[in-house]
Amino acid sequence: MENEYLDFDQAVAFLKTTPSTLYKWLQAGKIPGHKLGRQWRFLREELEIHVSGKGSKINIQKDFLALSELLLSRSKSKEKKMEINTNNLPEQLIWDAFDHGSRLVHIYPSKGKFEISYRTKGGMEKLSSIQEDSFSEIDDVLTKNSTETSDGASRRLYLHRGDEDVLQVKYQKIETVTGPRVTLRLWQPEKDVLPLDKITGDKKVLETFQGWLKIRRGLILVSGSTGSGKTTTVYSLLSEYKNQGRVVFTIEDTAELVIEGINQIEIKGRAQTHFEETFEKVYSSDPDVICLGLGSYIGIEEKIFGAAYKAASTGHLIIIQMDQSSCKDAVETFKKFVNYPSEHLIAGVSCQKLVEENGKVKAVYDFLNA
Repeated sequence: MENEYLDFDQAVAFLKTTPSTLYKWLQAGKIPGHKLGRQWRFLREELEIHVSGKGSKINIQKDFLALSELLLSRSKSKEKKMEINTNNLPEQLIWDAFDHGSRLVHIYPSKGKFEISYRTKGGMEKLSSIQEDSFSEIDDVLTKNSTETSDGASRRLYLHRGDEDVLQVKYQKIETVTGPRVTLRLWQPEKDVLPLDKITGDKKVLETFQGWLKIRRGLILVSGSTGSGKTTTVYSLLSEYKNQGRVVFTIEDTAELVIEGINQIEIKGRAQTHFEETFEKVYSSDPDVICLGLGSYIGIEEKIFGAAYKAASTGHLIIIQMDQSSCKDAVETFKKFVNYPSEHLIAGVSCQKLVEENGKVKAVYDFLNA
């Protein structure tokens, strides 16, 4: 019968499900239904399409069309035409976040659907919401176009838009009690790795760092509490050493940012033997600079600091990143795990913290030089 409507109980029987499940599907937008006053009504033809499997594809197309039109209306590009398909929509979403000043994209379950939000200076800003099938489609494309990192907990994706705009995207998916949550962290290597004169406006601080660039051997400890920006300082130093023509290696649990020209090695797993084997390979490959401590290394401090002592003692320059709140704490922590005199090897120590000044956040440095 044309335009035959079913009531709620008839729809439950037709779909061979339970009332609570049907309510859940309606809340999530997974099933076509029509609210007439306080009652639900269902078109038999729409339910037949849903049961056949075509409904999911139709819902995905509706979501993708709405999202594409939204991104087009927000686009800052001169391009007026935006192709709508499952392969390029995740990329368009990432570029939209980047163009609007965000470096973090969150896609997460909420009230039966999945919300897409960007983190900006003003906080979390909601872009849109999509259905679960549409989320799965986007997630499949992101997974297909990315490569797994060594820890298996994240993936890495590279995007190009012309010669100048290049993005590295770190993808991470976490299963929560309400469903999977995807976080996309955006990096722009050419601009995020700053020259030393861009990370500080303090001439004395800059002079200290420039003095460190002349050091050929020994230990440099870069410390600060979590979120102080010490990783930015380390990357800037490594980039400067690379530009001097030195052979630079890092050993990291997972490389947050891949830098052109620096030999970055990711440790596969947290076992101590993995670090030892990786370090010996790096040590025997004639490096000038070795950076350790990027990422988490809790539990293998003795191995890391012992390797640093060995390399520094044999004429290499070693940089260690440390989560310590003062230069003194950084030195004492290093000495705690190394049972040999080490004062003669320490060429420089820094500790930094972020402070707000005139409405802007900047890094303030303290130094302990040999």
